[in-house]
Amino acid sequence: MHWRPSKLQTMFTRRSPTFKRQDQVVFFQELGELLQSGYSIAQSLDILAAAHERWVTWLTRVKHGLNQGIPLNIILDHDVSRPILLQIKLADQHGNLSQTLVEIGQNLAQIQQQQQKIKQVLQYPLVLICLLFVMLVGMRCFLYPILQQWQGAPDNTTSQTSQTFYLIIGILIGLIGLGILRWRQMLAQRRLVILAHLWWIGPIVKAIVTYQVAQQLATLLANGLTVPEIIEEMCDVRAAKNKHLAVVLAEDARRWLKTGQTLSEYILKQPYYNRALAGYFSRGHEPQVLAGYLAYYAKNQLQQVMQRTNRLIGTLQPLFFGIIGLAIIAVYLSMLLPMYQTIGGLYQ
Repeated sequence: MHWRPSKLQTMFTRRSPTFKRQDQVVFFQELGELLQSGYSIAQSLDILAAAHERWVTWLTRVKHGLNQGIPLNIILDHDVSRPILLQIKLADQHGNLSQTLVEIGQNLAQIQQQQQKIKQVLQYPLVLICLLFVMLVGMRCFLYPILQQWQGAPDNTTSQTSQTFYLIIGILIGLIGLGILRWRQMLAQRRLVILAHLWWIGPIVKAIVTYQVAQQLATLLANGLTVPEIIEEMCDVRAAKNKHLAVVLAEDARRWLKTGQTLSEYILKQPYYNRALAGYFSRGHEPQVLAGYLAYYAKNQLQQVMQRTNRLIGTLQPLFFGIIGLAIIAVYLSMLLPMYQTIGGLYQ
């Protein structure tokens, strides 16, 4: 028998603000540790409210919801992702809530670390391209007009050159804007496929997706569910409000399984999974045994993410520093050569 919220309780959960990822990491880890230390959940929330003043209003609403008999996973429905809600729900049912909350906090911290690594990889080319763009615009708008005045260039030539320059810049900005808009409108799974095929971050994306899927399955299998039950839970109708990537992948897996395909065959046909993951589902392990294997494999994938990201950053850093160095030299030459020509013309 499933718990059904009343209209007032549903309105209560909707008013709750969304927690940022870094807040979720601290909240789950500290709440789990307090529960493990013997505090009740009400006492734990009071301690957290005293330690984190910016959470007071939100924690008061959480405590009020618990006093009304609302399950914790329902209260947090609009604050955290669907996979986390499912873990909390199962942990609450099986009596291992404190340990699960600590694990959720640790997993969120690892995912946050992965995202920071990916941002580091992507920031190098973006920052350097923006820097070069600013330098070129600055030269075109401020330096070149002065040099052209020294050289006595005709105004119509200057005007035509400026129009061509601004037209090119406008086209580039328009193309970039359209690309960003198209990317945001693209389905999450389609974006994942594109990222998985990029030669420089594709292996990292595969390792991250494989890690997260293996980690989620390991946690849920350890709570007593089978893989088909996990997929069905992830595809629950309530998830339609929050299309988390894990929900999208679960819905895709369910469609494949309904066609008679096995889970191993499904994984092998997806470009964003490492193929080794499929082997764990073709050996007929019991759920508890499979959970242990997947937990170990998830740790291995996390190490792969860190190693590949550090290696990629180590490769990109000197490469792009070299590019920016050459660009700076080209900028200096473009400034100095016209100046030398102008100065030489004064002595003729």
